[in-house]
Amino acid sequence: MTSLSENVIYDIMKREILNSFSLEEKIGQMFMVGFSGEILPSKVEEFIKRSNIGFVVLFSRNVSSPEQVISLTSSIHSSSRIPPMIFTDQEGGIVSQLGEMASTFTSPMGLAATGKPKFSEIEGKIIGKDLKILGIDGVLAPVGDVNREPDNPIIGIRSFSDDPKIVIKFAKAFIKGAKNQGIAPVLKHFPGHGGTKTDSHLSLPSVDETEEDFRKFDLKPFTELSKKNDFIMSAHVSYPQIDPSGFPATFSKKILSEILREELGFEGIALTDCLEMNAIWDNFTPEEMINYAIEAGADVLLSSHTLDLQKELYSILLKLVKQGKISEERINISVERILRVKKNYGILSPNKKKPFRKVGKLRAYRKKEDLICQRAIVLLRDKTHKLPLARNAKLGIIEWEKATSTVPISETQHKSYLEKRAKEYFSRPDVLILPLQIPDFTLIKDFVKSHDEILLAPYSRTPEVERIQGKVIRKILQIRGDAIVASLGNPYDIRQFPQVNTYLLSFGFRDCQVKALFDALSGKVKPSGKLPVNFEGILTDDTNIKSKYHKS
Repeated sequence: MTSLSENVIYDIMKREILNSFSLEEKIGQMFMVGFSGEILPSKVEEFIKRSNIGFVVLFSRNVSSPEQVISLTSSIHSSSRIPPMIFTDQEGGIVSQLGEMASTFTSPMGLAATGKPKFSEIEGKIIGKDLKILGIDGVLAPVGDVNREPDNPIIGIRSFSDDPKIVIKFAKAFIKGAKNQGIAPVLKHFPGHGGTKTDSHLSLPSVDETEEDFRKFDLKPFTELSKKNDFIMSAHVSYPQIDPSGFPATFSKKILSEILREELGFEGIALTDCLEMNAIWDNFTPEEMINYAIEAGADVLLSSHTLDLQKELYSILLKLVKQGKISEERINISVERILRVKKNYGILSPNKKKPFRKVGKLRAYRKKEDLICQRAIVLLRDKTHKLPLARNAKLGIIEWEKATSTVPISETQHKSYLEKRAKEYFSRPDVLILPLQIPDFTLIKDFVKSHDEILLAPYSRTPEVERIQGKVIRKILQIRGDAIVASLGNPYDIRQFPQVNTYLLSFGFRDCQVKALFDALSGKVKPSGKLPVNFEGILTDDTNIKSKYHKS
């Protein structure tokens, strides 16, 4: 009876809010915007307030300290008639927009390497606690993509596995943990970015697979989890065998309406991935973006960077409704969904606009982070029983300049992920950082010969970087066959140097992951993680690798 009364009250409230909204205010609820800087720019604040913008996304460029983030989220919540719902990408591991300020844990593939979905629930819960402290309402996670393509440049270790059953178990647990803290999770990237060889930040990927494989792999996690979640983010990926139009899923009526809504029964909010990504920006005009997204069935349109584009997209949608090319009834359908979800997460509460006060300590569960990261480390191969290393060994560490999948190699960063922690575990560590090109081997030869132990730590997110690092590692292994390789990113790196004797996986470079890696190297803990992806066909003659694959 109580539930019925609450529903009746909500229906009355929803009608009152909808009736009180102008068309301009209703349309504003259908946008998620991002901006640069650590304070809310006055022009962005004016746009949010005037247009009643429904959602805001924060990135690392917006954060510097807990106090600053709390001040920022408070100002955002107070900037509009209906408080904007604030989201950020805090997937865990390599995608952690809050950096070391908040709990990072291991990447999704590292979580699956533990074999324990309960750890995924704990991660979702603790990340949720930290987001709540900072005044953030939702997390753009978990990743529901099934990473079936070893050359995938954008998903990779952001996926739990190449096995849909494993993805479902761990994504479901993460959702449960986040919701436990009142944080709204966003399941992404529908209907699956895991089979691509192209990064949609840079160009439009196409997955030309049969409908049978599409449903067996890519769609499976979303089929199982869509009804358990209030938000799903679309992928800028085309599936020509599913929708012959060639449109990316974000603009595909077949995928967003017929499959997601009608077939899977999803009743929540369909959120687009960022419309400023090159997959969209290079192929569609702003008017086409609005027309196709709305016709496909999107509820919220994400534009992460440019205020002028955000205003243009808003104005185009407003114009098309006023001209009768898009009905106001269609707008009402999306706004009703948005209001229902906002009500469920307390966004419509009068307290949401009040200045936020921090309750609790950030990163208060670091011991659990460390434990889960320890359990995620995979010792894939140790043929010569090299581990553990002696603390007093003169350790030489070779890393590479770092490039993410979304920037060209020319924009690499000259930084070490390992040096700081290495000094806590070994008495005499040295670090050599190599460029992402074939280097002068004279320096390398001198370095590897002058140390007791050599640790090679590649970090690759793209096949190009993997090949560059792999070629150098093969040459180093010819000089020092006892060198240890610890992949900080893609577990498939080993296909570039199959002769390696000792190979570990950390699934990322966050501090808790690096600490766990050195716990394993020094013998403080025994690595217990197992591969959550199948290496058969990559190293077909290695029975050790086959035995370590987690069976679902």
